[in-house]
Amino acid sequence: MKKLVFHQGDVQGRQISELPKNLKKVKNQPVAYGEHSGHQHCLTGDVELFMAEDGTFFAAVGSDGATMQHVHENYFKESDWVSTKELPIADHKPLHLPSGIYEIYIQNSYNPYSRLMERVLD
Repeated sequence: MKKLVFHQGDVQGRQISELPKNLKKVKNQPVAYGEHSGHQHCLTGDVELFMAEDGTFFAAVGSDGATMQHVHENYFKESDWVSTKELPIADHKPLHLPSGIYEIYIQNSYNPYSRLMERVLD
């Protein structure tokens, strides 16, 4: 089986075989926020979120699947967390994730001026 890799703006993810140890289960929350826009990347549907000590998110997606949404915070309701319906798009199209375990992280890019790897800003 080929492992799914996805990219939505500055958020990236990859399918992994199992959840790492020592994760903390967290309540539904955006996995990334736009720095100035009020936009947020949210994973909705049949999903449980976990977080590592370094802030990396992990998701266990159930048999009904999940949707990675990019939506403005004003258009997101509490009831949207459990639905895979597509919400009004902020900038990036929704991504549908099948059942599985995923690691979700923010893209890094090399800055030749600072000579450092830096977080990509959305």
